[in-house]
Amino acid sequence: MVTTRALRVAVDGATGYLGNHVVEALRRQNVSVRCIVHHGARSQDRDFLKSIGADVVEASLESDGEDLRLALADCDVAVHLIGSIAPKKGESLADLHGAQTSNLVSAARAAGVRKLVQITALGTASDAISEYHRTKWLAEEHVRKGGISFVIYRPSLIIGKTVGNRDSKLVTRYMELVTTRPRVPLIGGGDNKVQPIFVGDLAQAIVCGVTTDEFNDRTFEMGGPQVLSMRQFVEKLITLNGLKKSVFSIPSFAANVIATCCETIQSVPLVSKDQVKLSSQDNICRDNALQSVFGIVPTSVDEALQTYGKPMAMAGKSS
Repeated sequence: MVTTRALRVAVDGATGYLGNHVVEALRRQNVSVRCIVHHGARSQDRDFLKSIGADVVEASLESDGEDLRLALADCDVAVHLIGSIAPKKGESLADLHGAQTSNLVSAARAAGVRKLVQITALGTASDAISEYHRTKWLAEEHVRKGGISFVIYRPSLIIGKTVGNRDSKLVTRYMELVTTRPRVPLIGGGDNKVQPIFVGDLAQAIVCGVTTDEFNDRTFEMGGPQVLSMRQFVEKLITLNGLKKSVFSIPSFAANVIATCCETIQSVPLVSKDQVKLSSQDNICRDNALQSVFGIVPTSVDEALQTYGKPMAMAGKSS
């Protein structure tokens, strides 16, 4: 095992919500981090990464070109975070998850990276009803067959914020609905179940996978301590904002009509047909590795949500 002080780790997707937290958690362990950012990354996102002692380099995962191989040069581990539940108009989930992961694996192998740590999503499966989960499976297959040691994490809904400039796209959208609508619409009434995991807990587990080899070549389901319906989760967001609002159900057929319109006219659809499919599925662990494998006592949903009220309060603390 390489000690954390000698370890050099490359992180793609570092300017994103989870990326900010993972980089900060690695830096707290004195790990040398090289953040791979795209050419159009915002200056404030780059500045945050630099402020916590990470190096920032530009490279694209859209090909396994020389810029990507140079970004991975001399790195022991690559952490692969790029992905989206809400891609922009014209973006393909197959390209975003499958092709970009394939390019990363190829470049990592050429650069001599010894391990890949990949974050996909709970529900990932080759026969999943959603394209999101099927393409996440494709991404995992590229990693599993890449000839490099790996650790794969499949988290449920990630919540909370302690550092950085970003938040979960899904939580952000629900926050917007809660704070701007007189009644909060939920597909199917929000009956689907989730197992929210605090971002700090997940980042801590990812650091374990990066800095030790005992978890190599395994895939882990990750969730928090409570299973909630999406309706119950949104009601917690309503309470968090000091509001009193009701939730109403949008039938799946109506949600699909809305999704078709959004996909046609919006650059980032407010809701997609694939997200309608996701909303009909539970997203809970069969075998939650957070505490049983990684020994991390999970943060409660209420405690995790309190971090939104004081987003910087836990910065620099051990998660």
